Amino acid sequence: MSARYIQVIPTDPGWQPSAEAAAGAARYIASLFAGPGDSADEVKPVFHERVTLIDGGSYMEDVFCPRCDASIGLDWFWDLLRERNGAGFVGDPIFDDLNVTVPCCGAALTLPELRFEAPIGFARFAVSVRNWARSTWVLSDEELAAAGSVLGHRVTQIHARY
Repeated sequence: MSARYIQVIPTDPGWQPSAEAAAGAARYIASLFAGPGDSADEVKPVFHERVTLIDGGSYMEDVFCPRCDASIGLDWFWDLLRERNGAGFVGDPIFDDLNVTVPCCGAALTLPELRFEAPIGFARFAVSVRNWARSTWVLSDEELAAAGSVLGHRVTQIHARY
């Protein structure tokens, strides 16, 4: 059986909140799934020691260059992950360097600048919502702004299915 996730992450990949701010943001986000007909199996703050890929699972389909708009392809992206994490890495891919040169036009970019068919992110912190249900599929701009206010940093959302 698959699981669906929403990961609410800071827009700055290296930023982490205090434990108190993280707990407050998790409580606020949990409240968004507490209405009639809404639910979530689990809402929790997750800290990573290093910048980690927050991927879309089966929602990941393609990656594009933001400079020339060419499709780079997920094979290139997965090869890059193996190169930077070791061929047999286990667990979430981590990054000490987010810089990359794209193969299509040779532009020097950062990984967060790449455009993915379904958004992904890079973060040292996330509020993870597992197996959620609610009337709207995405958190609204207003809900994300409020979560960012509680957290102390602007946030975005990544949806995944595993």
